[in-house]
Amino acid sequence: MLKFCVKQWNKNKDRLEKDIRANLALYNEFSYKDLVVKVVDLIFNDENEDDGWDIWRFDSGKITEIDNGDWQGTLLYLIPRDTYQPAAYEYLMTCVDYGSCGGCDTLQSIQSWYFDELDEEQKEDMVKQFMSLCLHIVQNTIKPYNDGWREEDEFKHVEE
Repeated sequence: MLKFCVKQWNKNKDRLEKDIRANLALYNEFSYKDLVVKVVDLIFNDENEDDGWDIWRFDSGKITEIDNGDWQGTLLYLIPRDTYQPAAYEYLMTCVDYGSCGGCDTLQSIQSWYFDELDEEQKEDMVKQFMSLCLHIVQNTIKPYNDGWREEDEFKHVEE
């Protein structure tokens, strides 16, 4: 996992959890891209921080989804830095593997309730599952062109 992602997850995961709890019914309608947008807005981008040159903010409105699968496959997400014309090294990328049904697709499995009212235990379980899925999105994040003169330490992988 990238150092940046570890830092941002630890600092901002409570913001995401609060949002999930407040909008659980909305999350039941979300796509994977919607979750990536939430990760960018609530985890990667800090709250109340100026957009200075040295601060990495990402533009969730310009995320590109690539889906070359059919009923199942991998979704790739390109996440540009929030700047006028992002260069190749100013992108993050993440991925999600998806399936064709609630039995083999994580998001569909979490969203398995549609018309039933959830009790508190079910709501807690659903919040935990959404948090886990969002953590996987964060863990899968890379900065593809982080080398040479454009290499930044915070976008290197954490050494174990």
